[in-house]
Amino acid sequence: MNRSPQLTPRRAFIRSMFHAALASLASFSVADQNLAFFVLTMLSVWIVWLLSVRDNKPAPRIVINTILLLVLGIAGIEMLRSGVGVASFAVFAALLLIVKMLDLREPRDAGQVLVLTVAMVIAAILTSNTLITGVFMIVACVLLMRAVLLYQLYWATFQSEESNSQIDQSVRVDVRSILLATGFLCAILGTIVFIVLPRNLGSQAFGQWGQSSGSVSGFSDTVELDRSGFISSSPVPVLDLTITDRDGQNIGSEHTPAIYLRGAVLYDYQSGDWRNSLSMQNPLTSRTRLTPPETTLKPRNRRQDTVWDRQFNISMRSSKSGQVYLFAPWRTVEFKVGSEPMRLGLDFSRGIFVKDGIGGKLEYSVRATGTGVGSGVASLDEGRSLVTPTEIEPEIGELAERILLDSGVEPDPVERDIREDQAAIGIFERHLRSQYSYSLDSLPVPQGQDATSWFLFDRQAGHCEYFASALALMSRSVGIPARVITGYIVSDFNSVTGQYVVRESNAHAWVEAEVAPGIWKTYDGTPRADFHAIHEPDPSLLRSLTKFYESIEYIWVRSVVGYDSVSRESFLGGNSNDFGLTKFADKLMRRFAIGRDRLIIHGFVIAGIAFSISMFVGILMLKYRSVFDSIRDRLAAFIEQLRGKGAQKRALRRGDHLALMEHLLHQRFDQLEMSKPDWKPLKEHISDHTLTIDALAETTKQAIFEASSLLYQYKFTPDPGLPDRSLIDELENRLRESEKLSNDSK
Repeated sequence: MNRSPQLTPRRAFIRSMFHAALASLASFSVADQNLAFFVLTMLSVWIVWLLSVRDNKPAPRIVINTILLLVLGIAGIEMLRSGVGVASFAVFAALLLIVKMLDLREPRDAGQVLVLTVAMVIAAILTSNTLITGVFMIVACVLLMRAVLLYQLYWATFQSEESNSQIDQSVRVDVRSILLATGFLCAILGTIVFIVLPRNLGSQAFGQWGQSSGSVSGFSDTVELDRSGFISSSPVPVLDLTITDRDGQNIGSEHTPAIYLRGAVLYDYQSGDWRNSLSMQNPLTSRTRLTPPETTLKPRNRRQDTVWDRQFNISMRSSKSGQVYLFAPWRTVEFKVGSEPMRLGLDFSRGIFVKDGIGGKLEYSVRATGTGVGSGVASLDEGRSLVTPTEIEPEIGELAERILLDSGVEPDPVERDIREDQAAIGIFERHLRSQYSYSLDSLPVPQGQDATSWFLFDRQAGHCEYFASALALMSRSVGIPARVITGYIVSDFNSVTGQYVVRESNAHAWVEAEVAPGIWKTYDGTPRADFHAIHEPDPSLLRSLTKFYESIEYIWVRSVVGYDSVSRESFLGGNSNDFGLTKFADKLMRRFAIGRDRLIIHGFVIAGIAFSISMFVGILMLKYRSVFDSIRDRLAAFIEQLRGKGAQKRALRRGDHLALMEHLLHQRFDQLEMSKPDWKPLKEHISDHTLTIDALAETTKQAIFEASSLLYQYKFTPDPGLPDRSLIDELENRLRESEKLSNDSK
């Protein structure tokens, strides 16, 4: 009958290390949403396990060194491509972990694997703050803690006769008990630290390493119609939105019509690309200024009769560093900063809000009017605004004129009443919805052809950006000012949390047209059926389960990830005492943030100096190895002699003659070159060296046996009482005499 392999300390640790490594790699894969990283690392670790780790067959040094050179090359390329960030660091750490698993010769090699496993968990923490990432990291930390405990057992039994002994049930129970006790204490300590120190402490200190980058939004501040390929639909949440009225009551509902959250406003069109004009963008970004928390900003020329009726409380789950568009409805009349200061650039007239600085979680509120198109009525004496100069293909203008003529509307802006502009753009909107189809499969635009023209006359199918571009250009061709807007569609309401959840797949492009002087209205040429299918999902069992998960994740984001100074004060009270920890840590982090670049440079310089010195000393030690070995042996003997004298003096000073006798016994073992390990029982050690002891003089042998028996009697017999002092003195003298005789014989 086949029996399973014996569970030795090494085998138990290696299995635990393997599971911890897999969990840490999976944690980062989930955090980074990198399926390729997950598949490649999992497959590589399994191959290394089967070929090397499982049967304890380390790879040859030349193979490992060759792979290390490849790893360094790959890491260098990755850092040049994406910079020295968390992702490049994680790739480098994962490659090192896999290579190191091929070289598990000693416990220190396994310890290095554990360190790299910890590095992968840290990389996951710095990459994402989602609930699923948190669950994976908890599992990885538990497995890592178990691996560390078994590593201590493996280290203690390494190169001893106990290294191949089987781990019995009692040892397994002890390991589980220690793991549970350690985990409980860590949970208690972590909870205390979590409550006392808010998450926003020193949030600017570590730059991009101190922020969870999370998911990359589907939003873009440009439109490039000539990009080809299939556009995937990602359900990853980007932001959470709560809508309240002036009384603070939640007015969100599952049946509310879709809400357009604006981001970028694009005016310039050229060869299929829509971009914001530099003349409008630069003044905005150059005027960014640091705004204190809880500050409410209003336009300078705000009319007194402009009263807001809806407040949008927005929480962006993650934003990138640098200039970022903040999303808001049209028309926003007030902007309120959240609990953290922001460097803002605002343009209320065009409804553009830009944040600059370090990325991460963002919270802010905006207040808007319910009309969404401004106020006032156009008179007959008012003329329409000039159309922004744009390259429009003649055939697009001809199509727009023909559509209006067929509908009985004058296409010439000089002859057409300004009040008919709204009807004209509505006709274009209906034409696009009925005559063109929606598709996420974006084909390459033929070379030399305008992308919008190709969509209207050849392809006749495309995504929302094509419909927005076509609607804007057709409107401009007949004298109606129009601009393309990119942002998000809000329609997915969670009745449990009372919030709208906006996902990457809700990224959208539409058009705003000036239907009267100063009055802009939203138009969307995307077919209604496709719009509903993408942005307003029908209820289903899967959708219900998704909403349930999002409710739990909302609690995670608000209570754990979003636990900041404001949350702490509301939980503990404004006068709660943290013994100065928050103030001290915040001051320390601010000082680190000021000198971060200099500190990093100094760190690299010191690391380079230490590496150079270590390399030089290592070369010297290899060349003069015999000299260094001799110095090491003499130094070790001198230290051991000092330790022996110190132990003897301490025992005499406290009157502990039994300890002195035990020290003399161990000293005698060292002389006989049969030193006793600390973990080994005394009688077992004597039994293992019976032949050596039997060769000694009878008096010496009897002194060793009697001293060990006396020690066992005193230590393990219940209430033994103090041994006879004369007997202890006699045994001490006999041990000293035997040591003296042994030295004289030498």
